[in-house]
Amino acid sequence: MTHAGPGRWLGAVALLAASLVSVLVISSAAQDDGEIAGFSSSRITAERQLEQKFRAIPDPARAETDLRYITSEPHLAGTEESRRLAEWLRDQYRSYGFETEIVSYSVWLGYPRESKLEITQPMQKTLGSQEQPLVGDTTADSKKFPPAFNAYSPSGDVTAPVVDVNYGMQEDYRELARLGVSIEGKIALARYGRGYRGIKAKLAEEHKAAALIIYSDPQDDGYTQGDTYPNGPWRPITAIQRGSILYTQIYPGDPLTPSAPATPNAKRIAPADAANLPRIPAIPINAQDASAILQAMGGKHVPRGWQGALPFTYHIGGDAEVHLKLDMDYAQRPIYDVIAKLRGAEDDQWVILGNHDDAWVYGAADPGSGTAAMLETARSLGELVKSGWRPRRTIVLAEWGGEEPGLLGSTEWVEANRAELQAKAVAYINTDVGVTGGDFSASATPSLKQLLRDVTRDVNDPDTGYSVYRVWSERSASPKDQSGAPRPLSTIGILGEPPIGELGAGSDFCPFFDYAGIPSMDVGFQGDYGVYHSFYDDFYWMQHFGDPKFVYHVALSRILGTLALRLSESDILPYDFPTYASEIDRSTSDLIARAGHDPNDITSLTPVSDASVQLNDSAMRAAEALRSLSGVTLDPARADEINRALASVEQALLAPQGLIGRPWFKHTIYAPGSYAGYVAEEMPGVSEALDRDDEITLRRESESLAAALRRASARLDTVARLAQSAATAAPEGR
Repeated sequence: MTHAGPGRWLGAVALLAASLVSVLVISSAAQDDGEIAGFSSSRITAERQLEQKFRAIPDPARAETDLRYITSEPHLAGTEESRRLAEWLRDQYRSYGFETEIVSYSVWLGYPRESKLEITQPMQKTLGSQEQPLVGDTTADSKKFPPAFNAYSPSGDVTAPVVDVNYGMQEDYRELARLGVSIEGKIALARYGRGYRGIKAKLAEEHKAAALIIYSDPQDDGYTQGDTYPNGPWRPITAIQRGSILYTQIYPGDPLTPSAPATPNAKRIAPADAANLPRIPAIPINAQDASAILQAMGGKHVPRGWQGALPFTYHIGGDAEVHLKLDMDYAQRPIYDVIAKLRGAEDDQWVILGNHDDAWVYGAADPGSGTAAMLETARSLGELVKSGWRPRRTIVLAEWGGEEPGLLGSTEWVEANRAELQAKAVAYINTDVGVTGGDFSASATPSLKQLLRDVTRDVNDPDTGYSVYRVWSERSASPKDQSGAPRPLSTIGILGEPPIGELGAGSDFCPFFDYAGIPSMDVGFQGDYGVYHSFYDDFYWMQHFGDPKFVYHVALSRILGTLALRLSESDILPYDFPTYASEIDRSTSDLIARAGHDPNDITSLTPVSDASVQLNDSAMRAAEALRSLSGVTLDPARADEINRALASVEQALLAPQGLIGRPWFKHTIYAPGSYAGYVAEEMPGVSEALDRDDEITLRRESESLAAALRRASARLDTVARLAQSAATAAPEGR
């Protein structure tokens, strides 16, 4: 992303944990080896020694052993197997010295009693084949688990013509309309990719389809990408991508308790009243079954760009007929969150790390790799405690249940503990599909991006021996040579900072960031990964393709733990608000450019533009005031005031009433797009109102956004005032 506006400042200061401390300010420029954002000069050596001691502990063999156990049986959310895994995780965290409990919620969940699919015209053919172990895969077996399904699909019995809708996204339906093709009363056949499957279901429903079938085309993650499993990492033709179609873009979590925790005695709405539940049946199928349907379809050939990789011409259809029958068993079912705490000296401030533990089947990459890395992070922190260290701030590690159906465990926990989290949480660090290769990637709120880059400078990439930061930077700048092979690092230079994405949706950071306003990030190592949400995401796949030596599991543990230590031990929390203000300024300029010359839109956006300027000024004043503390002495009480004010800035960007039409989503700067799936929409209320040419909503959302920016400015002004007061009150001898 290109940043506009003032230059970047880290604007961090530090103070000693003793009764009086000396503060050091660090700018946004590349740091010297001896500097750490947020730490006083007198504490840097001790912090680096602590981090080095931590990073020496994680062990690939331990991560491998843990992942082997985690993937030993399927553990679908809400099942007895998921309970057993939660209890094992609880015991592991306890053995590392964490205070650990299992928190259970009662959520609306369904599994298929019966799933049937067949072609009825122009021939009879039974489909709905399920995955079986492949020759060579020694860790997957035929243990009983439900047939592949899309979570939160309703039951249905539909016989209707099939229409190819390509990826089933908005642009595809516009193309069908241009061609005069309607899917009303028909079954939509959509490819996975280019958007969250719940968006595909919502659009099919809005276009009055009778049902939805979603398949995996080899063009997207199969044999056109490389060798397929078990000979390579890509999706075999028999593999099915399971997944939820819950409308999490409206609200995630338990459908029957929106904005309230799903405790056993909670007040629940009727399923018919739940706005995030789909109304048409949907099932996922593999490319093998999709091939049979597509070959039976006639009509016009599909538009340019719609042809997939199956070896025949695709047609729009409307003539071939399919019978789909799905009988779902819905009930209140338990999910299990494992919450582990390492109590700090300052238990009123929390650093939280999270990953989910439920999986569609075995879940070696998603989410087992993240779980194994989290366990090694916890074990290593526990070893530090045994050596006499105690964290300054409390460190919380969480394993969420029910993420796959719709971020259930994390959402219910945040809804249950929102007030306490907003008072105590200084950051949430998420990992999910932790390791599928060796390419680091991340998304984060802008105030934490520089911290993330700084930490990756201090963790080595296992393959090259360079820092993760260097490898990340160089591969981001020039990831492939002309042949398509990875470019050797020695042939390219670092061409600027590596990209960090914006937080959208699709994992457990969503309730922390979008609902509670906790500064958040999401991290992991990526690679060629074609077995997503399939039977074949198992230990054998990880052992042969994802991370054979388990060294990137260790690298992820080192990053997670170093982030936790920086945030736990820092004297002043290392947020970067000038960069945040700069990104908001750039987004505001983009909105105004999109408004063009429409005087009504420009008038509506003027308060946002004015508030953005105000926020930028406040962020710079706060950074300058913090810089003025360099060399002065402060007591911990004044530092605590500054930290609390800094931690509250993200919450100021929440709209209490939420986005219009999506009140659960309260963040005014970032939210998943209503029709973009996992992708973040910047300034979502205003942006989507502009897209719809909705002047009334544009005006209301602009007012809400401007008010949020002014609140954030006021919090930063408080930081500046506290810092200035501290500088004035400091004793002589600076």
